[in-house]
Amino acid sequence: MQKILRKRIFRDLKENFWRYLALGFLIILGMYIIVSLVAAAETIISGTQKVAKEHELEDGQFGVFVPLSVTEEKELTSQGITLEKMFYLDFLQEDESTLRVYKNREQINLLALDEGKQAESSNEIVMEKRYAKEHGLHVGDSIAVAESDFEIVGIGSVPDYDAPYREFSDSAVDSGSFGLAFVTSETYENLKAGEKSSRTESYYYAYQLNDKMTDDELKKELKSFEFSAEEIVDTNLTMFLKAVDNPRIGAAGDDQIINKMCGLVAGVIVMILFTYVISVFVIHGIEKECSVIGALYALGVKRKDLISHYLMLPVTVTFLAGIIGTVLGFSDMGVPTQMADCYGYFSIPVLDIMYPAYLIVYSVIMPPVVAAVVNYFVIRKHLSRTALSLIRNEQKESRRRNINLGNMGYVRRFQIRQMLREARTGFTVIFGMFIALLIMMLGINCYVMVTNLSKETEEDTKFEYMYTYKYPEETVPEGGTEAFAYSLKREIFGYNLEVTLLGITEENPYFDAKVEEGENKVVLSSAAAQKYQLEIGDEIVLKDEEEDRNYAFTVTDIVQYMPSLYVFMDIDSMRALFGEEEDYYNVVFSDDELEIPSGRLYATTTREEIIHSSAVFIEMMAPMITMMCTVAVLIFCVVMYLMMKVMIDRSAFGISLIKIFGYRAKEIRKLYLNGNLFIVVIGAFFSIPLAKKVMDVLYPYMVSNVACGMNLTFSLKLYGIIFGAVILLYFIINPLLVRRVKKIVPAEVLKNRE
Repeated sequence: MQKILRKRIFRDLKENFWRYLALGFLIILGMYIIVSLVAAAETIISGTQKVAKEHELEDGQFGVFVPLSVTEEKELTSQGITLEKMFYLDFLQEDESTLRVYKNREQINLLALDEGKQAESSNEIVMEKRYAKEHGLHVGDSIAVAESDFEIVGIGSVPDYDAPYREFSDSAVDSGSFGLAFVTSETYENLKAGEKSSRTESYYYAYQLNDKMTDDELKKELKSFEFSAEEIVDTNLTMFLKAVDNPRIGAAGDDQIINKMCGLVAGVIVMILFTYVISVFVIHGIEKECSVIGALYALGVKRKDLISHYLMLPVTVTFLAGIIGTVLGFSDMGVPTQMADCYGYFSIPVLDIMYPAYLIVYSVIMPPVVAAVVNYFVIRKHLSRTALSLIRNEQKESRRRNINLGNMGYVRRFQIRQMLREARTGFTVIFGMFIALLIMMLGINCYVMVTNLSKETEEDTKFEYMYTYKYPEETVPEGGTEAFAYSLKREIFGYNLEVTLLGITEENPYFDAKVEEGENKVVLSSAAAQKYQLEIGDEIVLKDEEEDRNYAFTVTDIVQYMPSLYVFMDIDSMRALFGEEEDYYNVVFSDDELEIPSGRLYATTTREEIIHSSAVFIEMMAPMITMMCTVAVLIFCVVMYLMMKVMIDRSAFGISLIKIFGYRAKEIRKLYLNGNLFIVVIGAFFSIPLAKKVMDVLYPYMVSNVACGMNLTFSLKLYGIIFGAVILLYFIINPLLVRRVKKIVPAEVLKNRE
């Protein structure tokens, strides 16, 4: 009997070839995207960890006002830790970009070369790969730094600048305006002596603990060193940062963790949708063959044999589609394509593609298993009737037939009855629409967030220059407005992000924050409020990791400011809180460029740089936005077409009958097709806001490692565009359904006579 049933499988596949081909294509597409996305994530996560270990990634770093003495360095290294200077100079290039120059590393955070060699002579330089790419630089080219020409002898990356942020507080990488370079010690000293850097030399040390002490013990040792310049500060230590809290380190892998988890979960959800669609086909096939199945029961065929028979085609199609999708996902147009965005943003070496065993099992085994489980319960239920009931093709009386529709007109009554009869199929259309809209909302949320960020950053940044001091002057430069900035940390979803506590005066013209006196009162920027989901009256706790101390503040107001995670405070209250002099400041804002000696500055930030940095997100996310929207449209179109085609096929007897009675094509379309428009309209009306709500809840987890606000607000116009697009797709698909109606002939009645 199984041999006979197997022959029917090929006949069923041939009869419904295009139906299964369309579904197979969607499964292939889904598995291709999921495999390529997850494998790329796994490659980047594991690959960057391996590279970091091979190139001696630091355990942490610390900054000081003045370099440690030889004695102090020996005191630390004698305890078994490894210490290396990471001093650097920043130079402003002709194109207004900043080039940060380091000496060649010897022990920690070693250079990983993509091509070329390390700098060995005074006229040689190695460029960081992302800066080189953005500026079209190659090995053999020359570049001018501080009015001196250098030959580029190598291009590579270092593990402590996985994400090459210029400042730790930056929210976006902008390799067009910032990059690294590495030269010999002699060349570095010559550049330093030339005094053409845009700011004073920065003193940072990288360390490896080698299991000889803890981070806290090292910090305590550093604070114990005497510092002679007590008139400036009471400690030499300006910054202490563990590698795990460094936003530049491991950023590529952190960014991919969310992609990996989302990809795996999305795969299961999409497969449930597709297998549910297949189950509708199978049920339709069972209903068409009721009399045959009843006869087989009467001849002694067991239900388990028929269940196996009806499971065979869905499981085979999903299994083969999963294999094809997996192969395509690991092909050159799969993983490497997904990794291109990462290579185009983060500064990491070219990694060998990984083939995780769990992912191969997931992509090849999960589709047929889900198909088998979903279809088993559906098929089992529909094959539970008696042989006589199946032979007679008895239909279960539905309570929906008894619904009172009042004095409704015939056409509208017929359309509603038709929708009630096909409620299961209609639900599948709406479910498919919701899944498609959920995927689309991910892309649209990305678009809305980055465009809002870019627009609001330009509107909110009112100063032209921001000067961050290392050694403040006694008086504020003429034309400048003072402020007091202090970096603190706050964790969200496992990521420890930097928050800037900014003390401002009441008359500060660059921020709209109305700060109040009080050491526990702050005003949140809209970026910080959105990121940490805080409101007026809430308490926000910020951690000073250098001092190992927490500060609790009450939110008195929220002010519009999107460029950074700022928390505003009255400057006098902030001075008192941190024990500073009554005229202390370390930041100056101005409308015009001020003449401040570079030796006094940590950094100079311009409005143009801030705006340009925020716009980088748009370019970075454009490919993903396009992919998500395209996949969503394909899923919606295929599911809607296949399900509505099933509705027509199930109504073939009724359609052929009214054709005999002389109904015209236009009238048939009105009775059997136009009612589907209500399903789509009602489904879109509820699915669009629901998908938006669900994605708004999930999205903060997906961008939890990004230090910026998330304005995901949709305009009513955008909701209207999405709704209009759904209806437009329906009208595009509708003519294909009309063609199917025209193919139904009156002879269909004869096939079903008793």
